Amino acid sequence: SAFAPVIAPFGVAGRNVNSLSGRSGLSAAPAGSRNALARASVPALRMGGEAAQKISAEAGEESLQNCRYWSCLPSMSTMYTDLPETFHLIKGKVAIMPVTVSGVPTGDAVEFVEGDYGVVPAGAYRWDVQRPSTKMTNCREGLQMTTKGWQEESPFKALQGKGTLSTKGRTSQDDLEYLKGLVAEKGVPPQSSWENAIQYKLDRDIYCANLSFVVTDKGILVQDRVSGENLEVLTAEGWKPYNDQETYTETEASQRWTKDGNFDTSPFFLNE
Repeated sequence: SAFAPVIAPFGVAGRNVNSLSGRSGLSAAPAGSRNALARASVPALRMGGEAAQKISAEAGEESLQNCRYWSCLPSMSTMYTDLPETFHLIKGKVAIMPVTVSGVPTGDAVEFVEGDYGVVPAGAYRWDVQRPSTKMTNCREGLQMTTKGWQEESPFKALQGKGTLSTKGRTSQDDLEYLKGLVAEKGVPPQSSWENAIQYKLDRDIYCANLSFVVTDKGILVQDRVSGENLEVLTAEGWKPYNDQETYTETEASQRWTKDGNFDTSPFFLNE
């Protein structure tokens, strides 16, 4: 029959043992081109290409409306995405390098630090998470991110980071640096508001979880919550190093805070 398959014997050059002759004009590929065809079957977008780019906050925020937060501990993994990813690195430090599907670098790594906005083109990219990191991202590869060590944060801002990866691995020094950045941005709280700042802001901030605070006559002693080590002193004028040769007298209200978690006197003891 004219439509019967013609089976070429093994070893005959230029024939594919599964080729069909006379059906649809299909011609067999030369044996030497098989590797090229195999390579062509790998989508080009899977190959590392352009380097990741830093973008402005305005451009990033426009792409990140209604997006979620993801956190990851220090690690290294390769992500394969079909679409570009826009992200805002809330905390941490990462380096992103374009690679091939087999992990061979095709360009230089770009470092992103806390506060940076960036775009990662579609393709294969190696994420080197160098510090515990949290990012807001429009990436829809939730399953892939989970298998690569990323964990989704709570959609509620007050719960973000609690019981998740965003605060794991942080030390009191990390939290102190965060607090210094917060003070630099917001300004030094006046002495009259120290107690409120501690009770309603600092003690509830997940990125100050490794710190404790003692109000004294010379300022707020910032301590390591676990070891009790005195780290630095926040005064009305700014930061000062802790001096173990000086005497810091804790206020009565601060003693109540240390004992009961409240600066105010309990109404049950007002008459005492």
